[in-house]
Amino acid sequence: MGIRVISLWAVLLVFACLPIDAYASEDDDDTAHGDSGRVAHQLSFDFKPGAILHTNEFLRGSNPEARTMNHDMGFHVKYAFSLPSGSREARVYRDAYQGIGIAYNEYNWQLGNPVSVYLLQGARIASLCERVALNYEWNFGLAMGWHPYDAIDNPDNKVIGSRVTAYMGLDLYLRWVLSRHVDVNFGLGVAHYSNGNTQFPNLGLNTASLRIGTSYYIHRDTPRLLHRHESLPQVEHHLTYDLILYGAWRQRGSYTDGIAYALPGKSAVFGFNFNPMYSLNHWLKVGASLDGVYDRSANLIVSDIYDVDDMEYARPAAARQMALGLSARTEFVMPYFSINFGVGTNVINAQGDFSGVYELLALKMNVTRRAILHIGYSLNNFHTPKHLMLGVGWRFGHI
Repeated sequence: MGIRVISLWAVLLVFACLPIDAYASEDDDDTAHGDSGRVAHQLSFDFKPGAILHTNEFLRGSNPEARTMNHDMGFHVKYAFSLPSGSREARVYRDAYQGIGIAYNEYNWQLGNPVSVYLLQGARIASLCERVALNYEWNFGLAMGWHPYDAIDNPDNKVIGSRVTAYMGLDLYLRWVLSRHVDVNFGLGVAHYSNGNTQFPNLGLNTASLRIGTSYYIHRDTPRLLHRHESLPQVEHHLTYDLILYGAWRQRGSYTDGIAYALPGKSAVFGFNFNPMYSLNHWLKVGASLDGVYDRSANLIVSDIYDVDDMEYARPAAARQMALGLSARTEFVMPYFSINFGVGTNVINAQGDFSGVYELLALKMNVTRRAILHIGYSLNNFHTPKHLMLGVGWRFGHI
């Protein structure tokens, strides 16, 4: 079956890359390329049959139905817009689009059937011919309507701990431009759902899926892929300095005899990043960051547990819940959004929960040329979830 699908898409790809005159229509006339000053709009629908990745025992069969959980069926409706094709940004960020989407995913009664609302952005990675391109798209938002962990009604579900979680998705897909107004899309996607340790338990859910969809365009200039052979504008190499202030909350757990228990209450987290970045090209910045954090859940002193309902803990001195670190940073830059990734280690108070290597992944949204909204997540040693990073920032230096 898999070979047949691959063979079918290979035939379609060859057909799509035939010389454009072989199946020209009135939409292909170059006179259609006359609205370069207008924003293009698109409405898309994606059907995404997929599977759950079995990352823990609950998904592998330790559940009331004693079965491996596989079923995932998703339906996405999206609106997006693209910058005018005659603009400098369109030449640099080819076929870039950004917008909003809503999705419905069907799993099973133990997990629920969440509805997701999200921001999205995508662009062309490579042109395969005049009408076919390899594209990417990321999604970031909230998923609502889960059937989460409940000590009485759903005690085995340690995967989803709250009715609302974050949703992150990434697709790679082939885009076939059928006409000036219509595309067909086919590819693969992965998704992750987690509440960012704001509520315990929180093992998170990961899925993989096919993407089969179509898009309808308004004010698109031509059925060809534009700017394929055009040279890029000159790169302006410069330094910028992002100062980010963030906060969050998290719930901690404790392990006794291999069983996880939630500690009562939630703790605040505050921090900052001072992040100098150098522009290598139009899309990539590299740099470093000074990272400070005050985590009221760090290095807790948990009492011996005789009765889970009477679990207690004490906080150490404030100094033991603060740390200062240095991280290397890479930033992928696009219109309106940047994705920042960092790996670092603490240099002050690198003890207990602050030991080892920490990682940060953040989405920066440009509110103005200098004001930034910041949504990020922090891990420890590439596997232990830490906390969200919800903040605001200001960009200094040349823009």
